[in-house]
Amino acid sequence: MSANKKTGKATSGTSVAKDFNNVLQGTLAFEAMRFTANYARIAQAELRACDYEELMSNVDKAVKLLPESFAPNADEWPAEAEEVSQRMEGMLKDYDKLAGGFKAFAENAHSAGVATRRQQ
Repeated sequence: MSANKKTGKATSGTSVAKDFNNVLQGTLAFEAMRFTANYARIAQAELRACDYEELMSNVDKAVKLLPESFAPNADEWPAEAEEVSQRMEGMLKDYDKLAGGFKAFAENAHSAGVATRRQQ
């Protein structure tokens, strides 16, 4: 165990991990960031490099087409963004870990981006 310099109390790896997790949970849009990073990681592992690049290009396009105030549970996707989603879902349909997840990927990326801009 190491001693915490500020309090003089001994800290364990478990308490440090718990504190770190609490800080992450308090970060604005943490869940959106985590979902986005996880989906991208899975996509990179599952897809050919050219398909992964196409996915990333199209998620960027879809995110830019969503309004700043977009609320996934209340708002419909704009028609052009919906077309991007349908095209990507067609490409991803044979990948069990990715199929049906493009909209959630784009919505979470959008939420993470909005939160990041608000923090700046």
